[in-house]
Amino acid sequence: MKAVYFILTILTGVCFLFSCETEYIRFDDEGTYIIDTTSPIDTVHFQNEIIPILTNNCASCNFSGTNFDMESEGVYDVLINGNWLNFADPDNSPFFQEPDPGHADDYLTIEEHTLIVKWIEQGALNN
Repeated sequence: MKAVYFILTILTGVCFLFSCETEYIRFDDEGTYIIDTTSPIDTVHFQNEIIPILTNNCASCNFSGTNFDMESEGVYDVLINGNWLNFADPDNSPFFQEPDPGHADDYLTIEEHTLIVKWIEQGALNN
């Protein structure tokens, strides 16, 4: 009986050791693999994050027919081609300053404002 328990213990240990998965992160200077960082976790996505902010906070006043149409499908083009974004100083983009300084912040939370600034800093991609 002791032999059966001994064999089961050994088999359990072997199964345990070989059933674990390990993923190693190796850096380039070690001559091995680098993790793909082309899409960092903190990337701000226009379609999933910025559009809902604009729809919920801006579209009720900035609708079709206005200078700053936030209702249309082409809202990205309005932002980019209408010079509403300042890539050199995102926090002072016309988006936040028109029609008067701080206007957008009357409707945006600090988190929403920060997310839009981060999106502009990342190149304001239509992703």
